[in-house]
Amino acid sequence: MRQQVFTLTLAVFLIFAFTACTNSNNPSSTSSTAPSAPGNAAVPVSVTIHDTPPAGVTILKFEIVVTAATLQPSDMSQQPVNMLPQPQDVELIHLQTESALLANLNVPSGTYTNLSATFANPLMTIFNQSSQTYTVGAQSCAPMQVCEVVPTLNQMSVSFSAAPFPITLAANSPVVLDMDFNVNASVQGDLSVTPTVTVDQLPAPPSTPIEHMRLIGTVTGVTSPTFTLESGYDGSMSTITTDSNTMYHFGQSCPADNFGCIMMGQLLSVQVEVMSDGTLDATEVRLIQMPGLPTFVGTILSVNAAQNQFQFGLCFAQGPASFNQQFQNAASAISVTVQVSSSTTFSIDSDDLTLPAGVSFASISDLVVGQTVAFQPMLPLTISGTPPNIVVTVGATSLELEPSQITATISAVNASASPANFILSPLPMFYTNAGITQIQVDAVTGTNFQNFSGVGSLTSGETVSVAGLVFNTATQPTVVADDIRLHQGSN
Repeated sequence: MRQQVFTLTLAVFLIFAFTACTNSNNPSSTSSTAPSAPGNAAVPVSVTIHDTPPAGVTILKFEIVVTAATLQPSDMSQQPVNMLPQPQDVELIHLQTESALLANLNVPSGTYTNLSATFANPLMTIFNQSSQTYTVGAQSCAPMQVCEVVPTLNQMSVSFSAAPFPITLAANSPVVLDMDFNVNASVQGDLSVTPTVTVDQLPAPPSTPIEHMRLIGTVTGVTSPTFTLESGYDGSMSTITTDSNTMYHFGQSCPADNFGCIMMGQLLSVQVEVMSDGTLDATEVRLIQMPGLPTFVGTILSVNAAQNQFQFGLCFAQGPASFNQQFQNAASAISVTVQVSSSTTFSIDSDDLTLPAGVSFASISDLVVGQTVAFQPMLPLTISGTPPNIVVTVGATSLELEPSQITATISAVNASASPANFILSPLPMFYTNAGITQIQVDAVTGTNFQNFSGVGSLTSGETVSVAGLVFNTATQPTVVADDIRLHQGSN
């Protein structure tokens, strides 16, 4: 699930990037014109936001509403320029290497002193790996339980005025502002939220893509050459454009592998580029599930190979009306026990990555904590327990490996290896509790580098966010990287 970016450009893109579980909002359907402000000419400005996950309790899903984002003119008699035509609900965990586009607006030229953002309605799904019970509002979460909680929002608004501000916007000089929502600093010890953000100015090419991102969702409209996708994470809608360079992967369900394969109700994984005019251009469209078939997507929390089972932290579920009705009966069931059988089929959503030798995803022995998988459950579901400790047990007819995301510190760099790689250690508690002390990250053909030029330019002590396929290899898990984002100034 690729990175999403909210970019604010003059014409302004508002791109909001968080680090979090993989979708965001419709960048191409939120265009408007900003209110009057300094100067006369309109300048393209892009704003992105991403986050860094906290230590301790593992956050599997983190939704928050961005209710406003404004640029403050240096002339205090002028009204702030509103960058957000309407509130946007974003899911953060899948944005560690990605960003989300919020709007495409026109911003008047002039000097601006700060960027302010206002938030509301945080909602978390957490995996409590501590030895204590957390109480968040009316919800208690016992040790080793997966729970949905509504944290307290300690502060609604934040304003950032340090460098690169003040910023002077000039006509025909696009600007991209990257706003980093730091989850580590924002989530407090009691799981309340005090938003902490920083802002960087990034290069803004006038016509080439600003950002790459991966969307997973259900097709809700098809009008060649575009289609609309409803996010499986937060329900937002994205309008996606295709062209002659778009690649399609529909397998035996549609051997033609072209735009005509796209149908209402399909669950798709779509790789897109955020263009400088705010549109989403599909580079790859991959079928996950045909219409009418139930699908779960989420993260593996533990594996019991002896019983052919794994525990699964659910990010989202979709299916026909009968399935949705049954699943509503287990509305609190975020923890799913999945039974693998000899008839379960395995596949890999490899995107355009070149997989190195020695990696495999073909049986229960290839499963490991931290993998993101999509699977088709066998109905009916088995539901046990009482709220908030409801557990769903289900068989899987198929399992597909999807990209996961992790943020950690580099402990070693092996630039001369084939493929070039580096080691992440120490790791978040989510991995160390499963006995995983380090992870190898392979950079292969198809890997995208953000804020650096290649593995050889990395050094120990730097912090990176990695999106990629996690494989259960011999000495430690290996991530075949799709995207690697270097956190600037992290060393």
